Amino acid sequence: MKMSPQGETPIWRRWGKSFRTGLRLWHDLLRFRQDRVVAGRYRIIRKLGSGSYGTAYLCRDIRSGRRCVLKRVYPLRGGRKRAALIYSMETAILRRLDHPALPAFYEQFRYGEHLCFTMEFMEGTSLDRLLFEENRMFSEKASLHLVLKLLAVVGYLHACGIVHRDISIANVLLHGNSIQLIDVGLSRELAGSHPDDYDPYDIDADDPSEKVLRRKIHVSSDFYAIGHLLLFLLYSTYTEKELTPGSETGEQSWEEELSLHPDTKKLLRRLLQTEQPYRNTGELRQEIKRLLPHLR
Repeated sequence: MKMSPQGETPIWRRWGKSFRTGLRLWHDLLRFRQDRVVAGRYRIIRKLGSGSYGTAYLCRDIRSGRRCVLKRVYPLRGGRKRAALIYSMETAILRRLDHPALPAFYEQFRYGEHLCFTMEFMEGTSLDRLLFEENRMFSEKASLHLVLKLLAVVGYLHACGIVHRDISIANVLLHGNSIQLIDVGLSRELAGSHPDDYDPYDIDADDPSEKVLRRKIHVSSDFYAIGHLLLFLLYSTYTEKELTPGSETGEQSWEEELSLHPDTKKLLRRLLQTEQPYRNTGELRQEIKRLLPHLR
């Protein structure tokens, strides 16, 4: 048998650990496969997606007949202790929320070794899908109207002492004329936090500054994310033009590429924190309302 250098984990033990990990993953797949009934109540319709903190499934509650989202929490880093902490934080935040644009909390439970909870399934369509699958276009005015609606939801969170930290085109949904905001897995309580605080498990040493700004436990992280979301909307009507003098490489900033009202550009710079950042949602909403009548 091949021996490992002194001080290293024996190779047979490493193989055994890999085997057990693979066996557990396979077991997880079997327990959460399509049409499986979880906890005697939730029949899995399909997997919705996976992230750094867990996996979400669309289910039907066989007792009530309603559709819901089942999430099992297993962060990629931090082990079981980290999983229990994330689970308790996310469920505690969901229990506090009471807003039609945010998913309602249903129940939490263990399913074998799995930490699970269920919540409302929001029926809207993500901006991600609207932009990149349905090729929806948003004018400058329509984009700011949408952000104004989103700010009502974000303002509610901030008033509750919560920062979302994961506002994106994948997590913002349109349902008719309404906006919905999902996935509070990265949300954190603002109480006691410093403007430069972030969760060390969310950030690696080589992560770009953009990710660090998004993960701060401060309202500025939500404004920064809204700035990027707004750029996605504005670029939906962008058509590539001839290169301007001095831009032979084709690398131009959004300010050079997008034809926007000067006040919209200033608003974006403040959201992206290249100018004085916004202090609260009220200040930003007031600025958008003042700007909208000047747009076509």
